[in-house]
Amino acid sequence: MAFEFKLPDIGEGVVEGELTKWLVEAGQAVVEDTPLFEVLTDKVSAVIPSPRKGIVTKRHFAEGDMVPVGAIVVTIEESGAAVAAPVAAAVVAPAAAAPVAAAVVAVAAAPVREPGERVRAAPATRKLARDLGVDLQAVAGSGEHGRVTKSDIEALANQIASTPTDTPAKAAAPKAPMAATALVRGPDEERIKLKGLRRKIYAKMRESKDHAAHFTYVDEIDFTAIIALQDALAQNGVKSTFLPFVVKAVVLSLQKPEFAYLNAQIDEAAGEIVLKKRYHIGVAAATDAGLVVPVVRDADQKSIRQLIEEIRRVGEGARTSTLPGEEMSGSTFTITSLGKLGGMFATPIVNYPESAILGLHKVEKRPAVVDGQIVIRDRMYMSCSFDHRLIDGHVGAGFVQSVKTYLEQPALMLAELV
Repeated sequence: MAFEFKLPDIGEGVVEGELTKWLVEAGQAVVEDTPLFEVLTDKVSAVIPSPRKGIVTKRHFAEGDMVPVGAIVVTIEESGAAVAAPVAAAVVAPAAAAPVAAAVVAVAAAPVREPGERVRAAPATRKLARDLGVDLQAVAGSGEHGRVTKSDIEALANQIASTPTDTPAKAAAPKAPMAATALVRGPDEERIKLKGLRRKIYAKMRESKDHAAHFTYVDEIDFTAIIALQDALAQNGVKSTFLPFVVKAVVLSLQKPEFAYLNAQIDEAAGEIVLKKRYHIGVAAATDAGLVVPVVRDADQKSIRQLIEEIRRVGEGARTSTLPGEEMSGSTFTITSLGKLGGMFATPIVNYPESAILGLHKVEKRPAVVDGQIVIRDRMYMSCSFDHRLIDGHVGAGFVQSVKTYLEQPALMLAELV
């Protein structure tokens, strides 16, 4: 008997997910709880297990496809009889029948959908449409397979807003977004589908550059005192990186009234500045799949010793993909570090919709003037990028100077060790 396994509801508000990896082949025997596939949504990354015992007879989506909740993902024959694996067509992608030569897909000037046809759009995009009063059925999707993006929603909303009130609604045809330029295919190349975490990073960075007005401020920080403190803690069995001290310095600075806008976001649809009253610090971590940002929640309520343990826990969880979705989102300020590969300095991209991000780089021994004498000190360039729509230049500079003061005089944070 054939059992059709549908994508289950895997989170509040989640209506679809990206199938990032198949873990079974057609013709493979499975039992209950055998991992079938991995799925990635706006809120969580999850491995979906089999609810039945049997033989996988058909996989209905390809890796990289967006799968609606409730759609049939895989068919399992429960009879237990051996089933020959289908030939090459076992994985069916929505566009599998399209010829390879059709590399350029024209963007329609207006949406062409059958009545009742479901619109492809991420949960965050659907929310934006609701907030702006835009009918998704009226939006021409510029994304892959006609997927509607946030930029599509905003473009139509702006056009509607600029349309005279006495103009019939049907005259407000949506303006098609600019189509992406297709690269000419060549013989000496390899093409890899943009999917999974890399596709999310791609979209997130594009969103940040499209919305935030970036500017970066750089200063040099003397870490000699922090290194001495690290050594003292290590002698008492507490090993730590620089990061917990930086998190504490950042939070203490964010709590100052003059830097409130650095722990804030802009609600563009409402035209409001949203001041965050809690301090959830994102700590960017490199993984084999790409950069992720686990979150240290309520960092202001944790001592440095607690921060050491929490940063270690979420970092390890992010690298092993074992953190629950709620610990991978909701940050109000982000810190990113290139560690030993940090070079001199870089310009980090704001983790939109946040308003600022702090970048840490390589600590090196450099000559410095201290009390009129040239001495060797452990120093690092620190760069902080800001959304200039919210953060004025002197405010951003003042914030970095505040963080610098705490790090160069860690005695100001010592009370937090207990």
